[in-house]
Amino acid sequence: MKYRIGVAGFSHETVSFWPGVTSLDDFEMSSAYGADIIEKGRDTNSCIGGFIEICEKEEAEMVPIVVGSGGATATVADEVYNHYVPLIVEGFRKEKDHLDGILLSLHGAMATESRTDPETDAVRAVRKAVGYDIPIMVTLDLHGNKDEALLKEATAVFGFHSSPHIDQAETGRRAANCMFKTLREEVKPVSAIKKPGIVVPSVFSATTISPAKDLIIKLREWMTKPGVIDVTVLFGFAWADVHNLGMSIIAVTDKDPVLAKEIVNDLSELAWEHRGMLTGMGNKSLYSLEKGVKTAIERARTASKPIVILDHADRTNDTTYIIRELLKQRAENAAVPMIYDPPSAQKCVEAGRGAKLELEIGASTGWRDGGKFRVRAEVLWAGHAKYTGTGPMTINREVDLGPSAIIQVGGLWIQLVSRQHSLIDADPMERFGYDPLSFEIIVSKSKTHFRAVYEELGEEIIIVDAPGQCPADLSHFEYKHAPGGLYSTMRK
Repeated sequence: MKYRIGVAGFSHETVSFWPGVTSLDDFEMSSAYGADIIEKGRDTNSCIGGFIEICEKEEAEMVPIVVGSGGATATVADEVYNHYVPLIVEGFRKEKDHLDGILLSLHGAMATESRTDPETDAVRAVRKAVGYDIPIMVTLDLHGNKDEALLKEATAVFGFHSSPHIDQAETGRRAANCMFKTLREEVKPVSAIKKPGIVVPSVFSATTISPAKDLIIKLREWMTKPGVIDVTVLFGFAWADVHNLGMSIIAVTDKDPVLAKEIVNDLSELAWEHRGMLTGMGNKSLYSLEKGVKTAIERARTASKPIVILDHADRTNDTTYIIRELLKQRAENAAVPMIYDPPSAQKCVEAGRGAKLELEIGASTGWRDGGKFRVRAEVLWAGHAKYTGTGPMTINREVDLGPSAIIQVGGLWIQLVSRQHSLIDADPMERFGYDPLSFEIIVSKSKTHFRAVYEELGEEIIIVDAPGQCPADLSHFEYKHAPGGLYSTMRK
């Protein structure tokens, strides 16, 4: 039998405290409609890529509607929900008599101006349109905030197992495989969810190191047990002021609700045992700004590979604290890639390679960013930066940084870009003719994703707790919608 499978996506990682809103125009820069979803998504490390791979393997006909994603920024404007969700709902409503199943790629930590859980609202709207006989499989980012409301609407939910998110396509494959097994009546998914009551800043959710690694090891043990279809640990997104804030454990079994509850209880207990490290209250791995930079410079003198400084709190990729401190301490041969600063990048493009000019760099978003910093720079490269990703998270994806420049400021190699991206692989250097191994120090503003490449490429990772938009200490913010009783660094 040839199945017809609906495919759509709608995602955003929302920092509720970020001033302003993320607009429809912001989403449209990377959105895809209809057949373009298949062309752009095939062979990529994305849930959509995983959906496509399995659907084509099963010789199923895909019915792609729209994929809209706005990255990780401020609260999403209501106009965004009002644009994409009706398109998804109406697209599936028109096809419901000829659809066998629906695959949805969501994030799990989106919040709009008027909705604290718009993705669950979207799945509920799809259910209302197509009914409960059609299976709906949902994929989520590891940093989703979710509760039982989603499980009431989705047939099964599948989250990433890795941060860095190198398994996005694999997550899509897991969901799609379950879809076809369900359609063939080989399995009948039932689910359970439990929230252990812990709020995890993203820097402590790296699954390559403990304590998050320990949870994933235990998860994988459960995945080998008879009757278990899937298990997910959502570490949550700490800077979303929402009613379902915090970690969630989800288990999907074949007709066995008791087993599903046993799994989520077991993993919740393990998470609670590690609550100090997961929240940062028992984690001593963070350096202060001055000490962290000083340590990096000292270690770099004898290291055989670059020392990696992780500026983990910088969500906007434009804070100037680390740059100022590196220059203050006279760092040499240090690379600071992917600084978001469209005006300075454009000035360099206009001036051209070899030009020497004064710039006020960074701090383009004006929120907890350290303020602009005046420098005298030499332009090493300038132009429109666009390439196809080769890193484990960006493989075969188009990366468009817009007008960009590489400048030399004292001992710092700084890359200025016009679109927000974090350093998560070697492409931002290699694609412009630079060898990452040639630098003594490399600064990343990623939280965990850089680890897929830089745990091996770097000699040591020094996590610097510089000020920024998403610090580990959540007491900087006033939460109004988060439930009480959470184990976290939030203001009591």
